[in-house]
Amino acid sequence: MKYLALIALFFLVACNQPKENKIDEDQLGFIDADLNSDETNFKMKANFNEDKPEVGTTIERSFENAPPMIPHTTAGFFPIKMDNNICLSCHMPDKVEESGAREISKTHFQSWRPQLVLVDGKYVNPKDAEVFVEDRKELNNAYFNCSQCHAPQADVTIDIENLFTVEFRETFGIKESNLKDNVAEGVNN
Repeated sequence: MKYLALIALFFLVACNQPKENKIDEDQLGFIDADLNSDETNFKMKANFNEDKPEVGTTIERSFENAPPMIPHTTAGFFPIKMDNNICLSCHMPDKVEESGAREISKTHFQSWRPQLVLVDGKYVNPKDAEVFVEDRKELNNAYFNCSQCHAPQADVTIDIENLFTVEFRETFGIKESNLKDNVAEGVNN
């Protein structure tokens, strides 16, 4: 009888717990529409920049050493592949004088790998290994996928306040990068 009273008390307490205020997953997000439905008619689509590459206006960097954004259309540029990358036809150092495009960063012609150590016949990465910088004459293929960091820009309006505050240590940082000079800043200290 004592156990039956405890069980009854347990259910009584459990049933009187305040209900959680849950928000339905479909109510989360920035738009009021079912993203998975073919019937959803987006009121606003992003208008991507349609400027031709030679007339695009340079976009200021959003933060220090930020990858430059793409100020022109990218229609027909994708997919970017190691052996088929149209970006290189204007942005390689030997092409920029003719094209007027921004030159690919010098960091893209370097390899940034830790100095591996041979231990018992295997190369290992020591815990306190310094970054080994190797200059290359050719583009490091680790950077072949340009759109992984450089993004095309679109004209969109979103009712979300941007609280990001831009701070540059050097005023030239708005338009230029000094990443090559200070990429190891804080890494090997």
